[in-house]
Amino acid sequence: MLMTQRSWIDAMRCLIYENAAALDRAGAETDLEAAQRQQEWADLLIPLSKSLCTDLGNELTSLALQVHGGMGFVEETGVAQHYRDVRIAAIYEGTNGIQAADLVGRKLPMRGGAVVAEQLDVIAERAKELSGISELAIFAANLESAVEAAHRSTRWIIENGLADPNNALAAASPYLRLLGTVVCGGLMAKAAMAANEHLAEDEDYHRARIVSAKFFGEQLLPPAAALEGAITAGAADLFALSPAQLG
Repeated sequence: MLMTQRSWIDAMRCLIYENAAALDRAGAETDLEAAQRQQEWADLLIPLSKSLCTDLGNELTSLALQVHGGMGFVEETGVAQHYRDVRIAAIYEGTNGIQAADLVGRKLPMRGGAVVAEQLDVIAERAKELSGISELAIFAANLESAVEAAHRSTRWIIENGLADPNNALAAASPYLRLLGTVVCGGLMAKAAMAANEHLAEDEDYHRARIVSAKFFGEQLLPPAAALEGAITAGAADLFALSPAQLG
């Protein structure tokens, strides 16, 4: 539980910092085309930052309850109040379902899906670089597989969402989790490679970064690829029951 919390928090920090940096670069870039590319990247990351991080805020705080354990002890430590407080985070900016709809309805279609595809290609190249570090080879292989699943899912939404917008909306939430996890995986891979290059400077600190990234790549990243099935299932099941049957 503690490693899950530690690794996801590291990944979410990378995601938010990357989002903030893209916004800064978009504003500072003097070349209009380069500025546009940075703005597109920032725009794509915004629903991921808002939704993935707030969903995981709930999940990780729930794990904190399990770490402390016991109703009385949980209340004594105050962790239960953190769990009550964090729930609002997924509502502040427009509920996370809205963020997912924004991702598939407005952000994914940018340049016909090319913005997402280009970034996934960057992550795929990073996975190849990562494979050169023997202890992170499994992470690299898992990242390649997750990128491929994200590519296929992206193409499916673009092709089938145009035919029926309900297909895109039905896929929205699992797609956001898949894409957000893959982007986080790419950023954790980047962090791990940087840490590996600077081990001699501060081995304890940089070793911790590598271990956190390795845990992410081997334990937290693989389930993301399994979301492809939910993404490509289509909208039919969502409308299969009548209002009376739902009641």
